Amino acid sequence: MICYRITLDISKTITPNENGLTEYSKEFIDQINTGFNRFNEKNYGSSFAFISDYNGAWIVINMIINNGSSVDDAVSALIKNCGFVGKYTIGETTVEFVRRYAENHYIRDFVFDDNMLEPFGMHRFGSNPKLTERVVDLIPYKEIKNQSIFGLYDHDLLPEIERIKQPAKCVGAKGHPVHYIIRCSNANKACDDLVSVLYENSRLISKRCTVIKPMTIRVANSLDIYFEAARYGTVVMDINSFSWETEDRAIYNFLTEQLTKLIMEYCQDTLMIFLMPNHFDSVSGTIKNSLPELTFIEINERLAMNNDAKKILRAYCRKDNVKADKELLSFVAKDTGYNSDDLRVAYRKWYANALKTQVYPQYSEFKKSLDRKTVLTQEGRASRQLAEMIGLREVKELIEQAVIYSKMQKAFADRGMPNAKRSMHMVFTGNPGTAKTTVARLFAQILKDNKILSVGNIIECGRSDLVGKYVGWTAVQVKQLFQKAQGSVLFIDEAYSLCDDRNGLFGDEAINTIVQEMENQREDMVVIFAGYPKEMKDFIDRNPGLRSRISFYVDFKDYSPSELYDITKHIAGNNGYKMADDTYEKLIPIFEASVGTTNHGNGRYARNLVEKAQLAQALRLSKCDLSALTGDELLTLKAEDFSNFNIGISDNENQPACRIGFKVG
Repeated sequence: MICYRITLDISKTITPNENGLTEYSKEFIDQINTGFNRFNEKNYGSSFAFISDYNGAWIVINMIINNGSSVDDAVSALIKNCGFVGKYTIGETTVEFVRRYAENHYIRDFVFDDNMLEPFGMHRFGSNPKLTERVVDLIPYKEIKNQSIFGLYDHDLLPEIERIKQPAKCVGAKGHPVHYIIRCSNANKACDDLVSVLYENSRLISKRCTVIKPMTIRVANSLDIYFEAARYGTVVMDINSFSWETEDRAIYNFLTEQLTKLIMEYCQDTLMIFLMPNHFDSVSGTIKNSLPELTFIEINERLAMNNDAKKILRAYCRKDNVKADKELLSFVAKDTGYNSDDLRVAYRKWYANALKTQVYPQYSEFKKSLDRKTVLTQEGRASRQLAEMIGLREVKELIEQAVIYSKMQKAFADRGMPNAKRSMHMVFTGNPGTAKTTVARLFAQILKDNKILSVGNIIECGRSDLVGKYVGWTAVQVKQLFQKAQGSVLFIDEAYSLCDDRNGLFGDEAINTIVQEMENQREDMVVIFAGYPKEMKDFIDRNPGLRSRISFYVDFKDYSPSELYDITKHIAGNNGYKMADDTYEKLIPIFEASVGTTNHGNGRYARNLVEKAQLAQALRLSKCDLSALTGDELLTLKAEDFSNFNIGISDNENQPACRIGFKVG
C-alpha cells in the first residue's frame, strides 16, 4: 500500500462569518462526511481517505491506495465528491503515520467507519513491533554521482543508473526485472540513491522503504503484514546490525524459510534490496542460492589503490576548499587497498588539523589534547573482524593490550612526553588450525588502522625464505626481507625450523641476523614468530638475545567442541550452505572425541568435515527429484550428511603428532 498526506486549500469553498472567521457550518460538515463516505464505499479495499486535521481554510487528508492506481485520480475523485474547490499538495508518508492518526482519530466533526480500514490490515499491526520506514527524498543525479565516488560504489551504481534510465520496450508491463544486493560501508545511502533513480524513471511508484531487520524477524508474530504494507514500494532487508557476528551466522539467522517465501510472493510488485556490511564477502552467494528464481544486481564497494585513493582524498579537499599536503597523501601506502571508511576517517583527522594550520593559522601553535577515548579504542574494520572470530578470548585480550599500549606511547610522544619505545615483537604458539596466521594478518591491519605502523602489510616467510643455499647468502636474504617488511609485520611461520641439528650452521646465522635486525627496526616494524608450543620453546631458548627482544607471548589454545561447531557453521555458510538443527547433537560428540587427540586439526578439522558433508549431501540429493526440492533443501546440511565417513580420529595417543598441513588461513 502507498500512503499519502494531502493538504487541501478550501478557501474558495467556504464563506467567512461576520467576524471574518472560517467556521464550518453543519451543512458543510455533512457535505464533507457524505463525500468521504461515498468515496470510501466506492473504493472499498483499494483506497481509503479520512481527515486528520483542519485549520480554517485548510484541510489535511490521509489517504491509502492499495492497488497501485494514480493518487492524482483518487484525489480528484474525492474533491469532486465533497464539492471542494481549491489547490492541493500531495506528499508520500509512512504507514505508521497514517495508522497513528487512524487509531487516535480525534477530529470531532469528521468521523469515518472503522470497518472501512479492515482490508488494509491496520488492526494487525498492534501485536507486532512498529514498522521501520523511511520515505526517500529525490536526489539530483550530480549528488548521487559525487557521493557514490566518495563511497567507492560508483563502478557498480553508475552503470546500473544508465540501465534504469532506458525505457521499457513493452509499455504498460509491470514488475521488477532485477533486485539488489548492496554491500558497502554506506549501504543506506546507496539504497536511497537507487530508490530515487528508480522512482524518477517510473520503475517505482512509491518512494517508501520498509526495513526488515534481524530484530523484526525475531519478535514479529507475522512478517506478511510488513510485506503487504510495503507493496508497490521497497522492502529493505538490513543485516548491517549483524556486523558483530560472523557473516555466515548472520545470514543463517536472517534468511529464514518464511522470509524467502514472502520475498518470492511479493517480488513482482515490490522491490527487494539486501543491505550488508562491506566485509560480508560470502553472503551474496548465499542469498542468490536461496532465491535462485530472482536476478540480483550487486552494488559493491571497491578498494581504492594508490593514485585512486589519493584522488578521493583530493576530492575531499576540493569540497572543503583546502589544499592537500604530503601529510594527508602519505596516509596512502603503495599497493594497499582502502575502503571508503578508511579514507573518510583519515581525511577527517587530517582536516581537524588543517583547520588550525590552513584555515585558521592563528591556532597552529596549539597542540591537540590527548583523547583518552580514542587512545583506548581499537579502530578499523580489522578490529571488528578479530572481535567477531569464534573463541580466542585470551588472544583477543592480549592483542588489545598490545595495541592500546602502543597507542598510549605514540600519544605521549605526540605531546612531547617521554615514552618507553617498547618493541612489539611477538611469539604465536598453538596447534594446527588455531588461526595463528589469520590473527597475524588482522593484527597487521589493526596496527595500520591505529597508526602504529606506517604501512601495515604482512610479509609471510619460512625457513626457505631466510636461509641461503651458499655461505654468505643467509644474512643478505634476512636483511632483504626485513627491508621489505619496514612499516609492516614480518610473520615467520614454523620458526623452529631454523634450528639445525648442530650449532653454527645456516639456521643459526639466520637467527643471529634476525635478532640484529629486530633491534635495528624496532621503531616501525613487528616480527611475529609462529609454531607449535614445544618446538617454539626450544627455538626461543636457542638464542639468548631473541628472548629479550620479544614483548608478547600469545598462546592459541585448542577450540572447545561448541566452538568447533560454530566454526563448522561458519565454514558451511561461507560455502553457501546452512546447517540443520539436528547437526548439533551429531557433531558435538564427534568434536569431543577429536579434541586432545594427536591428529586433531581444530579449524582445519572442521573444514574437512564440511567438505565431506557436502559430498555426502550431494550423493543423498542425487537420489531425489531435484525439481521438487526447494532452494532451502538444496543448501541445507543435515546430521546424516556428517555420517558414513572416516572422521579421522586416532585412539593411539602415542602416534606422532601430524605436522603436515596448510597454513592456517
